[in-house]
Amino acid sequence: MESNYIRFTALSGAKSESALCYLLEIDEAKILLDCGWNDAFDVEDLKQLKRVAKDVDACLLSHATLHHLGAFAYAKSYLGLRAQTYATFPVMDMGRLSLYDSWQSKRATEDFMTFNLEDIDQAFESITCLRYQQPTELVGKCKGITITASSAGHTVGGTIWKISKDTESILYAVDYNHRKDKHLDGTILLQTDGSAPQEFQRPSLMITDAFNAQQTQPSRLSRDKALLESTIATLNNNGSVLLPTDSSTRVLELAYMLDSYWMACRIRYPLILLTNFSYRTAHFATSMMEWMGDTVSSQLTETRENPFQFKYLRLCQRLSDLDKYPGPKVVLASNLSMETGFAREVFLKMDWSNNPQNTLILTERALPGELARYLYDEWKQGVGELSPKEVGGEVQLDSVLRLKVDKKVLLEGQELADFMAAQEARLERERADAALLERNRRTLLEEESDSDEDEGSIDGDSNLAEIDMLLTKSGSHDVYMKDATKSGGFFKQTQSYRMFPYVERRKKIDDYGESIVVEHFLSASSTAPQEGGRVPNGRDVDANGDSRMRAGDDQDDATMMGDDNGDVKDTLMDPDMIHPEDSLPSKYVSSQEDVAVRCKVRYVDLEGRADESAMKTILQAIAPRKLILVHGTEQGTKALCETYLEMSDMTREIYTPGVGEILNVSEVTNMYKINLTDALLSSLTFSRLGEYDLAYLVGQVQIPAGSTAPVLSMPAVVGHPEVPGAKRLTAGTGDAMVVEDQTPGSAPQQQQQQQGLLEHGAAPSTDITSTTASTSVAATALVAQQQQLQQQQLEMLAREHQPVFVGDIRLTEFKDRVLKQAGIEADYMGEGVLVCNGVVAVRKVEETGQILLEGSPMSSDYYEVRRLLYSQFALL
Repeated sequence: MESNYIRFTALSGAKSESALCYLLEIDEAKILLDCGWNDAFDVEDLKQLKRVAKDVDACLLSHATLHHLGAFAYAKSYLGLRAQTYATFPVMDMGRLSLYDSWQSKRATEDFMTFNLEDIDQAFESITCLRYQQPTELVGKCKGITITASSAGHTVGGTIWKISKDTESILYAVDYNHRKDKHLDGTILLQTDGSAPQEFQRPSLMITDAFNAQQTQPSRLSRDKALLESTIATLNNNGSVLLPTDSSTRVLELAYMLDSYWMACRIRYPLILLTNFSYRTAHFATSMMEWMGDTVSSQLTETRENPFQFKYLRLCQRLSDLDKYPGPKVVLASNLSMETGFAREVFLKMDWSNNPQNTLILTERALPGELARYLYDEWKQGVGELSPKEVGGEVQLDSVLRLKVDKKVLLEGQELADFMAAQEARLERERADAALLERNRRTLLEEESDSDEDEGSIDGDSNLAEIDMLLTKSGSHDVYMKDATKSGGFFKQTQSYRMFPYVERRKKIDDYGESIVVEHFLSASSTAPQEGGRVPNGRDVDANGDSRMRAGDDQDDATMMGDDNGDVKDTLMDPDMIHPEDSLPSKYVSSQEDVAVRCKVRYVDLEGRADESAMKTILQAIAPRKLILVHGTEQGTKALCETYLEMSDMTREIYTPGVGEILNVSEVTNMYKINLTDALLSSLTFSRLGEYDLAYLVGQVQIPAGSTAPVLSMPAVVGHPEVPGAKRLTAGTGDAMVVEDQTPGSAPQQQQQQQGLLEHGAAPSTDITSTTASTSVAATALVAQQQQLQQQQLEMLAREHQPVFVGDIRLTEFKDRVLKQAGIEADYMGEGVLVCNGVVAVRKVEETGQILLEGSPMSSDYYEVRRLLYSQFALL
């Protein structure tokens, strides 16, 4: 049958830098690759996702940024996305924080109702968390598909997804980083020797991004130096530094680097992290050491101190907290786009932008149309063309921007009076309703109806209606009456005495004589604030009055809060965000204002993504059969595609789809699924290669006439045919094997006769006047002869089988990893010849990939090196 049917559709993030969201279809299964949005949260951007959300069977999230999972909560609650979602533990935790922070930033400036915190919690609680290198088989329509998460770098828990089904292998790798960060190691796609791991080589399809298609990064050392020098120079010049960043991913790199530098140099200027959930971000980071790089792990091992329990970094969650730190300071503030969040508020409301001594340092590029992107473009225009190794200096801005300013203001005058009157009326109604509910509750607790029908109890509304009818019906007040509703037999009706309806009330009691109302035994101390430096929200208070999160505090931050209209909503709020001013009467206003920008601006690339040179190296090492480029500008995507096509060893099948375009990337090959019996499986010898078990089997796949199911015809396994009475295994239908006695003499002669007839094109002799039955017998004999000839050919192939080495090996890896571990000294001599212990030579023929082993068979080193070399392959 034909191979798997594979289609790819870009829902967002194709030929543009917008959020990433793609649909991958493998046969009947539909897999959503990322579910991104931006902090504008415009529902119109999700038109393509809305079209397919209900049909998605599985969803894979690769990073904890808004561009990768910003629309996940909204799609779950309002677009009908019911697919099982998979992500790593850090992506789930940090992704939730990213949406929390963005939601709170939007609520601070507008009446944001697109989604709420309950939607975020319900969505992220449904995620199935995976670890790196943990193969997971999908279910339902995705049955037969296996997904595996691998390290991408860039963010903590960032994932490269490998999707496998049968012989198809699909690699989804976006926003990966080949370099080692301060707190993260580089991607798994590129090893130290410049090669890719065996399991990632030659995939059927690779989906990757072109975001840095035209970017060349200077060395990491020069970029770090530029950032720190610019920061210290600004502080010494009595200025402050603002670094817009995200709230949970790349902010960890900046926070760790700056806190380490502050601690090493004993810098006394305040270093501040200002996000809505800074305490949670720091707390989650301390619990994710296993997902961090070797640098962080070694520091934890050597000093026994968690590097994310910051020594100098101050955690703030309110804009007013900056008033505690007057003078020059460094502020890491969310959000990256500067369209919402503390970064925008600091830039606009604290006269930051109008101070020539201040410096704004951008570490990532925002989306086109955002304030941070405008400032980046101004910097780029100011510095002009840069050499590949040049970072670029500061640019002094002097301009006036016309910006939309949204803010929340307190009510005053008549608006405040009307609001207070409405609030009082609402509270009065609530008190009345509460009093009525309390009376009803007490009545229900103290009284109950007798449910025994034999005692004349009245049960249900129908009986009450019947009584009302009897009491109000004209002429029905007689004590002795006929009951027309009951029959007493043939031509008879029952007669009874009517009584006034009465229901006996019984008081609820328990086994000890009376029911216990829990509320009567609650004391006021149950809800009193704790003493000893604790605040009611579960935080510690330090000597300066700053609230600190206690270690191991995993309590839910759920509270019931009322909005300005008095409606109670379920919201998850960090306790440090609940301030008295939040409950004051207020409203949202929007205006256009002229903002003077006279500060210095500088861009230092700390995005943590591979540049153009690294992308080409990685793609050459992976060598995919087909390639799809997404998430990049149209010019950058086109340029990268042309660059890859110029490479001789790169595939010619490179696609650059647009949004909504459907690509059919199915392989034009044939494959068959055959069920093997236990007897056959037990007779095979398997060899392990990567994640596969391989065995050599000689057979012929046939599809019988009138059937679509393939049948595997196998050769007979001959023991000693020349020995009388020898047995052999003969293949029947499928792979079933029958043990039968083989007598010498007649069978070989018959086979020789049949083979001679077939070679000369003759058929068994028949008479012209033979009956139809005789012709049928002859045809049957011819078919049997053909089957016998096929068996002989298969047996010949089985006898002539030579050992096959499956796999590939690099001599550098063989030297550094295998020989060194075995205690064998090896050095390169001449042109690519690896000499082991001075007596055994191993070399690889580049043209054919053949490995040659040379040495004296009299030496024990020869056999040891050969054994180690053979162990790197699957021998079939």
